[in-house]
Amino acid sequence: MNLQNDTPADVGTVVDIQNGLAIVEYSRSDACNTCKLKAFCFQKGGDSSTLTLKNELNVKKGDKIQFEISPQIRILSSFLVFILPIIFMIGSYFLCKSVIGLSENISIIVSLVSIVVAFIVVKIIDGHIKKKALIQPKMVTVVSPEKN
Repeated sequence: MNLQNDTPADVGTVVDIQNGLAIVEYSRSDACNTCKLKAFCFQKGGDSSTLTLKNELNVKKGDKIQFEISPQIRILSSFLVFILPIIFMIGSYFLCKSVIGLSENISIIVSLVSIVVAFIVVKIIDGHIKKKALIQPKMVTVVSPEKN
């Protein structure tokens, strides 16, 4: 835990520095181990993943750093990935069935297709967010500098 604001902080190792950015490899935290949805964060398999952080602490390759993702970002990410597709599905069903007056079977098919559309929308939003660096974990501190 980050004692400054009780936000969970993760630890990772800097594996590369490129143009003022640190490429950090990190493993699943204790919180991840109890999460049933951990496969969504670690999609490539294995227990580690990488992220790119602004090198605010002037870290070097091999340094262990602590980084955090704000609770607001975690909530927004969860909403986009898990809630938005459900809203699309239910909304499209009721739109087709009640407003347009389509049959139940057609409404169900449209609602299932809308889940796919929702994930495409999430992917587009994710790409836009990454490009603009709107949601970015922050470096908190250097846990252990590289030993020379």
